[in-house]
Amino acid sequence: MDREDMEARESEIKTGILTIVATHIGNPADLTLRAIKALEQSDLVVCEEFKEAVKLLKLLQLKKELISMNEHNEQEQTEKIFYELLNGKNIALISDCGTPGFADPGNLLINKCIEFNIRMDFVHGSNSVLAALVASGFDISRFYFKGFLSPKSDIRKKELRKILSYDKPVILMDTPYRLVTLLNDISSLFPERKISLAINLTQKDEIFFYGTSAEVLEKCINHFGTEKIKAEFVLIADKKDK
Repeated sequence: MDREDMEARESEIKTGILTIVATHIGNPADLTLRAIKALEQSDLVVCEEFKEAVKLLKLLQLKKELISMNEHNEQEQTEKIFYELLNGKNIALISDCGTPGFADPGNLLINKCIEFNIRMDFVHGSNSVLAALVASGFDISRFYFKGFLSPKSDIRKKELRKILSYDKPVILMDTPYRLVTLLNDISSLFPERKISLAINLTQKDEIFFYGTSAEVLEKCINHFGTEKIKAEFVLIADKKDK
């Protein structure tokens, strides 16, 4: 087979499409029609955790083959998923909630598709960061996304001292059970810093707290009680006062 024949044969090979699907962050009514259609038309669904993916597919009355890709196996699973794309499978990439690749697994696979010119589609959806930013009331013409801080106390406080010196609002996220720890740290370092705390966005128990870090900490304790608070949240710290 000569070069022209080989090139012609290669051009006939159709790779699959990776569709990055943003799902709802709490309220299933926020799942878009495009997202539902993308999941319906996919051959495989790449998810973060099986439990959450099964729950979503059951809600939509869909049965799909699932592949789990999380922070522990992302490198290995990226290669397997890429192989499926090369073999013509159309794949939907989702995370437990929100947007894949944004503080969630998926970036390695996306870059692999870019490198090898695999077609990708992006299906927009609800976004906890944007929702929390807009509802904060702060000047968000410029902002800084920090995301997750170190779980180690000394390192976390060092990070807070640095990022809260910025002259723009800072977005912080963490696991639900570290909410009080984070509030305590900010309150001890910057007790007068204005913050906006968005909790359980889009859900029935959604709530926002505003004030200084010390005030918001007190409001949380008054609302949830002294028991250990466990809630999904996005915290916006306003820019440093001049």
